[in-house]
Amino acid sequence: MYDFKTSIDRTGTGAIKIDFAPEPVKGSGLVPLTIADQEFAVAPEIVEAVKKAADRRVFGYTYADPEYKDAVLGWMKRRHNWDAEGFRLFATNGVVPALALAVLAFTQPGDGVVIQSPVYMQFAHAVRSNGRRIVENRLVEHNGRYEMDYADLEEKTRPDDVKLLLLCSPHNPVGRVWTEDELKRLGDICVRNNVVIVADEIHNDLLMNGAQHTVFANVPGMADHAVICTAASKTFNLAGLGCSNIFIKNEELAEKFHAVCDKLGGGLVPYFARAATIAAYNECGRWVDELCSAVYSNFRMLRSFVEANLPMLRVIPLEGTYLAWLDMNALGLDNKQLAEHMLKFGLAFDEGDLFGENGSGFERWNLALPQDKLVVALFALRKAVEALKK
Repeated sequence: MYDFKTSIDRTGTGAIKIDFAPEPVKGSGLVPLTIADQEFAVAPEIVEAVKKAADRRVFGYTYADPEYKDAVLGWMKRRHNWDAEGFRLFATNGVVPALALAVLAFTQPGDGVVIQSPVYMQFAHAVRSNGRRIVENRLVEHNGRYEMDYADLEEKTRPDDVKLLLLCSPHNPVGRVWTEDELKRLGDICVRNNVVIVADEIHNDLLMNGAQHTVFANVPGMADHAVICTAASKTFNLAGLGCSNIFIKNEELAEKFHAVCDKLGGGLVPYFARAATIAAYNECGRWVDELCSAVYSNFRMLRSFVEANLPMLRVIPLEGTYLAWLDMNALGLDNKQLAEHMLKFGLAFDEGDLFGENGSGFERWNLALPQDKLVVALFALRKAVEALKK
């Protein structure tokens, strides 16, 4: 059994979530529920591997050597039934940089890029900051479950200047793990309209309550039309090591991606990221299983508490990621008012409108924290809601 109960003191480490938290949160005793990294200790096997790497005493340039590639491909095969042999592997300093690289590689200024909102805010940023145009294919909620709008997607991808779709799978923040049938329908539309699919699968290992992740390249007919973005960072809490693995089978797409990477620099695997990734993928499968159990236990506690104490709020079902999606529109506050009110009680969330206009009134809640910390946050939430009744 691994330890998912001990709190780790991260103050003074430059942690974005902790050291740069809003002032009302600092000293409140509450953990910020914002940035998507974990408050759990990294698996001891990974810590030991990094210590051994440090003992070598030379931290030089490092690349994706055969040992590294074998670890990454082995994990994909064992964990996701995906044989990535024959795909070119590109190491980037994170999936977010990879999204921007893909936008630059596969589109021209002014081209349209499809995103499915509400979605991770860096999708929109990757499009806008590189002079491309957002084409919004909004997800549709039916009885608490988000679904894709395929008729709208067909219409939005038909124009010749719509070149790319950024797919979030599993989806951040709504927690869906798309089925193979859903992905096939999306893929068929994109292939028919000559739209390249970039699949951000960074949450691929974080599966709840029996959900099964389908690698988009494993969907029949999709391997040559897709770019698959993966990383050990979310799964194993290694975001600070800055390393992701991008897979491309289609040689034309691979060459375009490589040309942009070459132009902008990069392609190395950070020294400690190499050691950590090899250990994670070779030794830490059981740790991931226990992590997912701990996260889902937290989700059940959150859902039960809200249903019993705050029935005016809605907790969207969680299939994947460690990020809960709470509908707080019933409180009658706009996004700014909601954020300011919650901060008065030491609660810092990622406000839903950051993920798109159709996320307005929602809050994203990070569940990757020890359960005793979650309990404190839940009671703070109840106080915050009760204060609005006075």
